[in-house]
Amino acid sequence: MEIIMKKIRLEGSYTIEAALLFPFIMTVIIMLIYISFFLHDRCVMNQSAYQAALRGSRVKTGDNKVMGTIERAARELMDHDLLAAENVTHTVEITGSEISVTYEGVLRIPAGTVFMNISGIDGIKVTGSGSAKRKDPIKFIRECRVIEKRTQRGKDK
Repeated sequence: MEIIMKKIRLEGSYTIEAALLFPFIMTVIIMLIYISFFLHDRCVMNQSAYQAALRGSRVKTGDNKVMGTIERAARELMDHDLLAAENVTHTVEITGSEISVTYEGVLRIPAGTVFMNISGIDGIKVTGSGSAKRKDPIKFIRECRVIEKRTQRGKDK
């Protein structure tokens, strides 16, 4: 009879240990999921910012037309690509020969997460930025043709 009682007590202790560990394990899994959302959204923002700046760098006319091109590209590139970031805004800076685009958003954390409630933080700031040098299309094409001629001469020898 005593052997049966010891066996029952051991099985009960496993249940209690599992009940104590389960919330911790679930919190770690949920935090890993949110970290992956954060990394995905940051990569999408960086890629979109660089592409928008690159599109603007190809426009030769005045800054207003460049700004319009970048604004359109910035809105189009971020459409439906983010997983969890909210309230995403973009800023565009045009300085002399460089165009910079920056995105900012907030990744909301569920209210039930223990660590965030203690610190008083309800979200994590997600940012992405990209820049490109402005190019003169005519000069760029001429440089490409010069390089092409030089490579052709090297093949003919």
